[in-house]
Parts: sequence; C-alpha cells; structure tokens
Amino acid sequence: AAAAPAAPAPAAAVPSTRPGPSEEKRYLGTLKSFSQEAVAGYGFIQCDELFLLYNRDTFVDRAVLEGSTWRVGVLVEFSVTLNLKGQPQARDVVWEPVAMLPSSALAAQPGPRAFSAEVMKHLKELIGWLNEKAKASALFRAADFHDKHIDYMFFVLDRLGDDVAMDAVAGLSDTQRQVVLQRIAEMLNERYADERCKSLTQWLKALDCATLNDTGR
Repeated sequence: AAAAPAAPAPAAAVPSTRPGPSEEKRYLGTLKSFSQEAVAGYGFIQCDELFLLYNRDTFVDRAVLEGSTWRVGVLVEFSVTLNLKGQPQARDVVWEPVAMLPSSALAAQPGPRAFSAEVMKHLKELIGWLNEKAKASALFRAADFHDKHIDYMFFVLDRLGDDVAMDAVAGLSDTQRQVVLQRIAEMLNERYADERCKSLTQWLKALDCATLNDTGR
C-alpha cells in the first residue's frame, strides 16, 4: 500500500496544516528525536538532502515542537536557516503536510502517517519542481501520479496558489493540459469541501482559457 497509518500514540494527534506558496526553498523530512526538557526542549529532523550538505540532522527548537506533543516519525515540511556555526535549523515547519484524498480511508484517521519509498520519491520530486518555480512541470507531474490515498494535486495546488493558475497552465503542452484537465475532472467527483471545489473550478477555468487562447491563434 502507498500509505498506512502508524501505530496509535499516547501523545496528542498531530494536526494537518495546509502549506501555502513560499519564496524559500522547502524540504521534507521526519522528526527523528525530541527532548522533553522543561527549560531547553529541542528536536532533530532527519532530511537526507540536508544531511548530505551539512553532515548532520536539522535542529528544531522547542517553540516549534510546542510542548513536545509531536511524535517521532511524523513527516514535516520546512525551510532552513543556518546558525552562527553554519548548522541547519528548521523554520516555518508544517506538520503532516500531505493531504489525503477525501475518498481515502486514511483521510479521517489522525496522524502521524507512514509513507512508502515510492510516495516519498514522488513528493520530493514535486517539491523539487516547486522549489525551481517550474509550475507547469509540478502541475503536470502531480496530475500524472496516481494513488488511492495521496492527494498529489492539492499537494501542488496549495503551494502554487490559485492566483497563479493562468501562468501555470500556460506552460503546459496540449497533451499535458489534457492530463491535468482529466485529473481535475476526476477530482470533482471526490467529496471535497466547498473551498477545495472552488479552487478546482478556478483551475478548470484557467485550463479552458488557455485552450481558447491556443485555438484563437
């Protein structure tokens, strides 16, 4: 299976947070450890990409851990800053950043969730396109990935923002546009909240406009 719920934890469930557009480079990692010291609580995020650069895990301070209610192994998305020693520290941390499809049995289950190597490969590829501001590539690849649990499309749409819809779809080829169009049409059969449906409708309008513009040339 592409994703499976982790074993129940005595700690409070980690709330999902919806990321938005960011000008900073974003990374994916897992909370490797955390300290429950009353004065100086802290933790470390395991991120292979950053470990290759700095030969160490990424520090995350107590303020982000919010009382150490987070469970080891939870997936996180974050940006990085360097301390005075040139060591990586996490900032703008988003816990459980991967949305589930409404039809997934996992959607209503509390995190943290464990993801397969294939899913993580796809997510990191999408983050990579987004970091490079390759909006059309991220959009097409998200539409091309299929999973009965993972909402790859909103993983990308949330981070792009609806206001760049026209710009993003303009970079798609005719074939890619059809793939994205078909995927969004399929998504409208899902039981999304009204806000999500409005977002999908806006992207459909952008795709229609791009098609009409090409036809008129």
